[in-house]
Amino acid sequence: MGEDDTGNRISAVHGEPVGTMGRRRFVDTLLSLGFGALSASLLTAEDVRASGRDEVPIVYGLVRDGGGVRPRRKTVPADWYEDFRSALAAHRTLEVISREGVASSAVAPGEYGGSNASIRVEVTAEEARGAVPERVEDTPVEVRKVSPGGSRPDRDPPGDPSDSAVVGEGVPGSVRIASDELYGTLAPAMRDPADGSLYFATANHVFGGTDNEGKSLYLLDGDRTEIGSVRAGYPKSDLVCARPTSGYRPLHRIREESPGRVLGQFTKAGLADLKAAGEPLEKIGVKTGHTKGEIQAVDGFTCAYGAVCKHGQLKWGRESGFADGDSGSVNYHPDPDDPDAGVLVGGFNNARTWWPGENYVWGTAAHHITEKHGFTF
Repeated sequence: MGEDDTGNRISAVHGEPVGTMGRRRFVDTLLSLGFGALSASLLTAEDVRASGRDEVPIVYGLVRDGGGVRPRRKTVPADWYEDFRSALAAHRTLEVISREGVASSAVAPGEYGGSNASIRVEVTAEEARGAVPERVEDTPVEVRKVSPGGSRPDRDPPGDPSDSAVVGEGVPGSVRIASDELYGTLAPAMRDPADGSLYFATANHVFGGTDNEGKSLYLLDGDRTEIGSVRAGYPKSDLVCARPTSGYRPLHRIREESPGRVLGQFTKAGLADLKAAGEPLEKIGVKTGHTKGEIQAVDGFTCAYGAVCKHGQLKWGRESGFADGDSGSVNYHPDPDDPDAGVLVGGFNNARTWWPGENYVWGTAAHHITEKHGFTF
């Protein structure tokens, strides 16, 4: 379900006879014009015909529908989408992250009626600026110098866990959980579409890195109640999934949110659309509680923090909106199609920044988790 980044002739779709095409030819046509694989597979000729001459349809989200997922679609300005897709392709071409002194790179989507998309590169040494071009084709590259540090996870549970909002044996996201040594925040239920299994999920680093299989996941509910055991950890995505034990059930909900029902997740294009429209993301973590913040960049890649390089990073909010113990929480936004019904997840929250030159919360986007590991919210 990936959004492959090719081409920049998307608006030409209106010059194609999409209404008379068979499905295979329609998909091939979208791919050749620069639509991503996800959009090409889920959009229809009706979606194209319903958009204006200066618009194109996108798939902005995926929601659960029985045993599978159903796309959420909308139209966006064609020139904005072509600019965003070009920036994604330029970011893939840039390939500066492996160079010494380069900490991270990401795409800042453009704004509707405002600035165009850009690539943001962070360097830890002034001399590394010379390795970064000012532009990649039509996409500008912005370089900032930062001083990377690291986060020390808390080892003592925060505050009073009585607000965990656990109902019976169902456990929602954003409650306090722990491994044998560290604590964090539970994500809402993750689902394996291959067999429909539901899993508890949180940040992999809560379990210390690698070789986590079989380790216990505890709910901090005034005691240490074992609710699951680790099925698998994914260090590059900072994700760990745990099989439920003792009859406990992961819920597609976020505690203390209204509406708290999790309907699905945003795509990469959907996150860019939220950024362009100035729409915020939200999160509930066990340390800092409920916070909101603007999206800063998508398609991030960093090798600066931790032992492994991380793709598919989402940067949003400000450093004050995250603290050690919030790891494993998710960011979300009301479903644009039906905001009263529930929310769509943008991704996990795994770390914050507090050193000069950086100011955001970052973590692995939900679309990247789906592309690499198959799990969906």
